[in-house]
Amino acid sequence: MATAMHTLKDQLEDSSVPTFLFGCTPPREGTDSNKAQTSCTKFAARSAVLATDGFIVYDIQDEKGRTEMERPFPFRKTLDPSWYGSLFPTQSGKQTVIYKCVVESSLDNFRAWFEEACNQYKHNSFVLVGAPTSSRTYEGCTMKDAAAVISETEGATFGCVTIAERHTKKNNEHKNMMRKQNYGAEYFITQGIFTSGPIIRLIKDYGELCKELDVPCKKMILTFAPCGREKTLTFIKWLGMHVPEEVQARIFAAKTADLKEGERDLGPVRESCKILTEVFQEVLTGIVGCGVPIGINVESLSIFREEIDAAHSLFQTLQSQLLSSRGSPWAIKWYDVGKGGNAYSDIVIVEKERERKKRDLIVTALLAGVFGVVLGRSNLLKR
Repeated sequence: MATAMHTLKDQLEDSSVPTFLFGCTPPREGTDSNKAQTSCTKFAARSAVLATDGFIVYDIQDEKGRTEMERPFPFRKTLDPSWYGSLFPTQSGKQTVIYKCVVESSLDNFRAWFEEACNQYKHNSFVLVGAPTSSRTYEGCTMKDAAAVISETEGATFGCVTIAERHTKKNNEHKNMMRKQNYGAEYFITQGIFTSGPIIRLIKDYGELCKELDVPCKKMILTFAPCGREKTLTFIKWLGMHVPEEVQARIFAAKTADLKEGERDLGPVRESCKILTEVFQEVLTGIVGCGVPIGINVESLSIFREEIDAAHSLFQTLQSQLLSSRGSPWAIKWYDVGKGGNAYSDIVIVEKERERKKRDLIVTALLAGVFGVVLGRSNLLKR
């Protein structure tokens, strides 16, 4: 049950409600703090129309050795996601899920980073990312050790990444999820999805494993990323997302002929959103009754306006699909960030109202008891 100290952590851990997130990457390393603040302000302003529970801030790594594909964009380090994520509550009234690659630093360095993230930057929700490839040896700490650091910290939680394509190849991703769940993971966030089959199978197998072991299913947050340009698609595939050939063909078959000079072609990106909407509907239909709670994450992997706009539009469509699938009416409310409002205010108000009613009931019961005793004594005196 939510408490008066409700946070993004509580939302992520609550299996009774879906979670809605929107992903972003920090500015490049070396970006002036004022420019980074401006970047966050613009991002939050654009995202204000989205009914998110919070944002994701990714930890971008070079990921050497993970694939033989040539990286389509040169790797550039980014600002610390923990620091950048700390800018969001003031601008949006929402907290952030901070991604952290754990294999790149020692356990002592991870612990120092984590303590700063919690104590100075006030984060409570994290995603631990392991090695990008098993073909290399890493000198940093293990997932298990990093998980133990977070698990022993009151008020903090963490989740892990899950990849449906690994399940297709090795048939053991559901067991990997359970291993991380045993480390203390409270939720899972998938890699980007472009086809329904693999993720449906993973969700159902994970649900069956949880039933077999008699443990609760943790929330799975499904990630979607619109794409309308060939270079964006190349980057998506380099990241390891599986995009079927027929999906690629359908996206770029939607190109608009005879564009005017300077006009952006919106056909492909709109088609990609249509495809992802269809994929999600197939997932919702395919996992009915499996017992695994789900949520939504949409990320924009592009600097191009049409793909950024498409990410916003896709988020709203997927959110509507998921909420409508629950079978009960729903609505979305706004709040005033400038007056101290935040994404968790309504929950706080509801909980305070519950506490007030509980106190009123207790007081009423006590008064009734006292009145009964007084009345009883009065009757005895009359006799």
